[in-house]
Amino acid sequence: MARKTNTTINGTNYFRVTATVGKDSDGIPIRKQFYGESKKEAEAKRDEYMENINKGLAVNYDKALFGVAFKTWFTEVLKPSISLSTYTRYEIDYRRRIASCGISHMRLTDIRAANIQALYNTLLESNTPKTIRAIHKLLMQFFIYCVKADIVIKNPLLAVELPKVDYKSTVNKAISDDDINKLLKAVEENISNLVYVFAIFSGLREGEILALTKKDIDMDNETIHVNKSVKYLTVDKVYKPVISSTKTINGVRTVPMLGAITQYIQTYMQHEEEKHNRMGIPFTKDSILFSSCVCTYRDSRSLLRMFNKLCTKLGIERVTVHSLRHTFCTILAKQGVPLKTASILMGHSDIGITARIYTHVDDAEKRRGIEKLSTYFGQKN
Repeated sequence: MARKTNTTINGTNYFRVTATVGKDSDGIPIRKQFYGESKKEAEAKRDEYMENINKGLAVNYDKALFGVAFKTWFTEVLKPSISLSTYTRYEIDYRRRIASCGISHMRLTDIRAANIQALYNTLLESNTPKTIRAIHKLLMQFFIYCVKADIVIKNPLLAVELPKVDYKSTVNKAISDDDINKLLKAVEENISNLVYVFAIFSGLREGEILALTKKDIDMDNETIHVNKSVKYLTVDKVYKPVISSTKTINGVRTVPMLGAITQYIQTYMQHEEEKHNRMGIPFTKDSILFSSCVCTYRDSRSLLRMFNKLCTKLGIERVTVHSLRHTFCTILAKQGVPLKTASILMGHSDIGITARIYTHVDDAEKRRGIEKLSTYFGQKN
């Protein structure tokens, strides 16, 4: 028995049904056509579509492709809501790992957890688990938006399993007391090396240190006012320093200085003023504290190169500049500074971040802590 059809497309017969699925901004009804190999199939597609519309999905939700929808959301919704430095970091993940990924040509309504899982598994072949988690964080924001915007009903990422991150291997390594003493000696010999010792005994982030100006240092009260950060970014094809707020809300803080560091700062400011005078640039309260050789903001990559050279010269194992901040937190842990106090000094948004560093205090410190319990065995009833 021949199938009953009512339309032909490219030589193939279909059954077509039409339904009003909504109204446009002018109140004019929007009509949509549904095709099937039979009347029953076409009507089933229509009924499924209308059921989703009744659940709150937007009209033409079925036409939204992941690649197109994500790009629009990324540039029109996400970008205006985040800092330039955060957007730049996200843009790298988008351009390298998301824009042309395996699901880019899929309809949003067709994407399932298995599709995302397969994408992560593929990316994991050439990326670290930490990178996959960063991508997941970005995609999670996108699909949460899609649910709120009635583009999809459910977030497919909720059923996705993420690769485990070995936090022990990703935590920056604190330098030893011997290496700290080597850096202190290097400052005595050349005050321009102060930035590294300053990082160890202030706990500031690299961008926070490089953004400091003379007025941010209160010499009378021996405190540091942390209220901004700087990072070199490519903006409109120009590589330049961009000043932004601190990484977290808790990043705006006042950090006490050791008296010894204050004395170093006094010497260092004289050094900076002499450098400014040689350049014919006034050294004012708004002058950059740890400036480049031409009195501009220092680039973090340049700072790391100089630090690596210094470490090689002093016989210190190569670490990152961020390791100096990690060293500060580790020193606090060794000295028994309460976790909450350390978290405030570090400017962490989550005390759990500080806690992870506290748990990595070296084995010798743990052993000394356990040995203190032996005093109980010396007590007599």
